[in-house]
Amino acid sequence: MQTQPFADLIAESLDEAQFLWGRWEAEQSSLTRNLDAVVSWTEDRLHGALDGVRVAPETLFESLLSECLAGDVLHRVTVAAHLLATAKTPNALALLSNAVSRSTGAKLAACIRGIEVAALDGNFKTVTAALANAGGEQRAALCRLKAFRRATLGQELVDTFESGVPALQAQALRSAVHLSDERVHAWIRVGLGSPHTEVRQMAMITGIRRRNQAAWDAAVQLTRMAHKEAALVFELVAMFGATGEQQAIVAAANDAGLRKAALGALGSLGTRDAIETCLQAMSDEAVAAAAAEAYCAITGADLERDKLVAQENAANDVPLTFEQDDLNADLTLRDEQSWPKPDVDSVHRHWQRIQSQYTPGARYLNGCAVDIGTLTSAIESGPMLRRPRLIVEAGIRTQGGYDVEWRDFSAQQRRMMAASRARVAG
Repeated sequence: MQTQPFADLIAESLDEAQFLWGRWEAEQSSLTRNLDAVVSWTEDRLHGALDGVRVAPETLFESLLSECLAGDVLHRVTVAAHLLATAKTPNALALLSNAVSRSTGAKLAACIRGIEVAALDGNFKTVTAALANAGGEQRAALCRLKAFRRATLGQELVDTFESGVPALQAQALRSAVHLSDERVHAWIRVGLGSPHTEVRQMAMITGIRRRNQAAWDAAVQLTRMAHKEAALVFELVAMFGATGEQQAIVAAANDAGLRKAALGALGSLGTRDAIETCLQAMSDEAVAAAAAEAYCAITGADLERDKLVAQENAANDVPLTFEQDDLNADLTLRDEQSWPKPDVDSVHRHWQRIQSQYTPGARYLNGCAVDIGTLTSAIESGPMLRRPRLIVEAGIRTQGGYDVEWRDFSAQQRRMMAASRARVAG
């Protein structure tokens, strides 16, 4: 008699996969871990947990994942969609097709997230057809899926942009960033004139990545005006702007509404002016950690390693009484909440020691002058936090030659990095 895996062990693997998927997603923006560290700490364990579900008998496998898709726990939905996308059980693709046809909003996005990183084969066309033949939101999701996998976009992209629905038009523009087609520039022109903020912003971002002059002019104008919509294009203006255009970002670091976005962009700007603005901002407790992160991105400093971390106030370490403790509180640290705070005086002394190495007007990353080698080194071995923007810059500077999907599993990223290096070298 063939031994079957215990159902409770399968359920435990499913729970673990759900937990690890959430952790893996969070680590895509880690301040300290690079790609290799994310693999060793989390991704390898995630793949092990997924394999622990795959060994389930067919009936149990399908019933468990069908139940997951019917629920509202988004990481659980993502895990289920991922497993069904490559499963060989009789009803796997039918279950998934039904789920993506009926889901909308965050739940549909969770399904697509699981699918886009799966190793799909020709059988998956049944799910593709289900997305193409459902509503406009599903066709927009198909655009996202194809763009992620660098697959050929078809009529679904045209339908999504021409839907007139702002959220769908923005998705169409986002998906078209890798498409070499004159229609994209026509859509960018339409998007720049849209009355809807999300469409205008995506038209600027995609337009700049497609080297569209009108998109660049719009981004520069917003930056100079210190308009609230400029926050999303600060990074691109920092990377590619002339000195006067970049100075507008330095000035925005003193604008309460734009300060956080401006400080993030200063790390991409990488000049002496950017460093000195970060040093000034570190005196403000509200943005001290963000300013220190940008300083470290430019100079290659490490607050922990270089002993530049502020000593925590001892009073903050006094334990709460049982009555004071909120057992239902969300203890998840978000973004810069988890970043170390700088010791401002120590960081100033650090800058005094190294500032002679930095030429006024030049851009630096990790203490080195910015060039394609500096960018690719930081992408391939540096912390996860800045990888998305570095990949965008490398892609623009090489006219699309350097192309890595930073939200994919590490093995696929490594393949894309190797192929990118070969194209750039060629």
